[in-house]
Amino acid sequence: MLHTHLKQGFRLNRTIGFALIAYEVMLLLSLRFPGEEAASMPWLRLGLISALTALFLLVNEASLRSFKRHAKMDNLTMEKLSLLLPMANSGVVILSYLLSGQLGILLLSTVILLQAQLFGHNGISRVMLIMFLLVYAITLPMGYPMLVGFTATAFPMASASIKIILMLVPVVLALSHYGSIVGSLVRTTTSRVSKLQSLAATDALTGLINRRQFNHQLDAEIARAKRHRNTLSLALFDIDDFKKINDFYGHPTGDRILKELGQLIISNVRESDIPARYGGEEFALILPETGQIDAYELLERLRAMIEHTVFCLPDNPMTATISVGVAQLDPEHAKAYELIEKADAALYEAKKQGKNQVVYGTITPPKVTYPPFTS
Repeated sequence: MLHTHLKQGFRLNRTIGFALIAYEVMLLLSLRFPGEEAASMPWLRLGLISALTALFLLVNEASLRSFKRHAKMDNLTMEKLSLLLPMANSGVVILSYLLSGQLGILLLSTVILLQAQLFGHNGISRVMLIMFLLVYAITLPMGYPMLVGFTATAFPMASASIKIILMLVPVVLALSHYGSIVGSLVRTTTSRVSKLQSLAATDALTGLINRRQFNHQLDAEIARAKRHRNTLSLALFDIDDFKKINDFYGHPTGDRILKELGQLIISNVRESDIPARYGGEEFALILPETGQIDAYELLERLRAMIEHTVFCLPDNPMTATISVGVAQLDPEHAKAYELIEKADAALYEAKKQGKNQVVYGTITPPKVTYPPFTS
């Protein structure tokens, strides 16, 4: 992210340089014709400002090109660059102001202070603000600041309002560029945050939500069902004999079955249903506003569809089956873990009865005795 900030910072420096050029053009137009008294001093000042601006732009463009070529900079180097950019800007603006006395040039300091804050240097921004205020106070006895031109009588035919507009236009353009940079960075950051949130909530292999997001969604749906007195069902199902598939065909084939099964589930459930990868070869399906009978029928259709689906075409075609446990939320005990226990007990019963079937879960989960673990 800092790399993107720096690239935009170099481009903002370019805009500040062009704003200084705009003031130089106005200063050129405000000069008295040669031959009048004290005409040489403004020309000398204008030459110095022009040379300073040209050097600033050349160094900035060379630095930007070098920065693009060395994209893999360490964080410490980029941190130093982020500090150098607003400091270089402030030096150019202060020298240009001292040579011309233009209030508009001093107002460019607003953009520089915002630039420093964009890089996260809030302390440096405050120090530069104090420095700009001191420069302004010191130059007051010199007759500064001026609206337009080296003399207070520049553009005598123009009203004060026109002079103020001429003074503010370059500053407004620079602020507009800064605003577009901030907007672009906000959109980029929002997009990245959204993508990271999606990655954190989604199983990369199947495209379904992961276990963590499933728990969050189940809690939310239970609370909603309890509040509105709606029905809610949960189905847990897994692929039968999946370990044998992995052992015989290899894990890449197993992963491909999981991926294809995830897409099949997404394509064949209702829009309101919430499918998830519960873990390993096990899946879950939250069914809002669905009773146990309707949930059973829906899962039975899904089970039959999966049974007749050929996976891993064309190189290694095979079929697979699932065992499903379905349970309905008990409104008297609206707890997520109780609903999961009922669905899990029903899934175990489906396995026990021969697999490839859908089994109801009872309101009160049965006491299931699991076989002892043998190593």
